[in-house]
Amino acid sequence: MKMSSSRTQAVLAAIPKLIKHRPSCLVRASQHRNYSQSSAAKTTEATAEKWGLAGALYLERLPVITPKMTRLEQEYKEYKLQQEVEQSLLSEYEITKKEEEERLAIQKKNVLDTPLHLRNIPIQTMQDKEELWSKELAQFTPADRETEADKSNDVRSTDRKLDQSLVLLLKQVVDGKEWWYLPTMNYTPGLSMREVAEQALTSNCGTDLKFRVFGNAPSGYQIKNYGREKREETKLNGHKIFIYKAEYRGGPVIPNEDNSVLDYAWVTPKELRQYLGRTTSRVLNKFIIY
Repeated sequence: MKMSSSRTQAVLAAIPKLIKHRPSCLVRASQHRNYSQSSAAKTTEATAEKWGLAGALYLERLPVITPKMTRLEQEYKEYKLQQEVEQSLLSEYEITKKEEEERLAIQKKNVLDTPLHLRNIPIQTMQDKEELWSKELAQFTPADRETEADKSNDVRSTDRKLDQSLVLLLKQVVDGKEWWYLPTMNYTPGLSMREVAEQALTSNCGTDLKFRVFGNAPSGYQIKNYGREKREETKLNGHKIFIYKAEYRGGPVIPNEDNSVLDYAWVTPKELRQYLGRTTSRVLNKFIIY
C-alpha cells in the first residue's frame, strides 16, 4: 500500500521538529545524571566522616604436628597400605634379601666344599640389619602429643594444642570495660592500613615478636556500631576494623600495661566464641583456614 502524497509531506515536515527538540532532552538527562552523581558523592563524604577506622592483626601460630586421624581416615590408610603391598613389585632391598637367603641355603648344603679359610668369615646379612634396626626402633620414644601446657591449660603458652592453629587475643580495658579482641589500633594519618595493623601488635605486645603479614590487602573486616551515648560523645556511628592475617614466627608476648593490656591468650579457632562472642567469632571464621 502506497502512502498518499499529503501524508508523506506531513511526516517529512515533522522530522526537523523532532531533531530540534532532541538535544534539549539530552541536556536535561545529562543535568539529571550530574546532579545524581554529585548528590551521591556528598552522601558518601558525609557517611565517611561518621565512621572511625582501625587496623587489627590476626596473629596465627600454625599447627606444629599433624592432627589425629579420624576412624575413617585410619581405615582408609590401612586399606591403601594393604593394597600397595598386594599389588606392588618387590623393591631392590627385598630382591637382595631373597637372593641372599637362596645363596645362604646353597652354602649350607655345600659347606664341605667351602675352603676352611672362608667358612668363618663374619658376614652381616640382611636379617642381621633388620634385627639391628628393630633394636634401634625399640629404644626410640616418640614425644607426647599432649604437652605440659595442655595438661595445665596454660593459654599463654604457644606449646599447647600443637595439632591446631592458635590465635593471639588481648584483654584490654575500653571505656571502663574489659574485653577480649585482636591487637587493634586506630588509624594514623600517613600510615597504610597494614602498617597500622603491624603497629597494633608491636605497641601492645612488644617488639620481640617475629611475624609475617600476608599481603597488603586485609583478610576481612568488622563493623562495630556505637550506642547513642557513644555516638553523641564521639560524633561517630562506629568503627570499621580492617583485619590483616599474619604468621607467628617466634618471640615472647610482653603486654604493654600503658595501653591497658591486662592479659593475653593463645586460643584455637573453636575457642574464639567463648572469648569474643558469637558475632565476632563468625566474622573471623570466614577467613580462617583450618
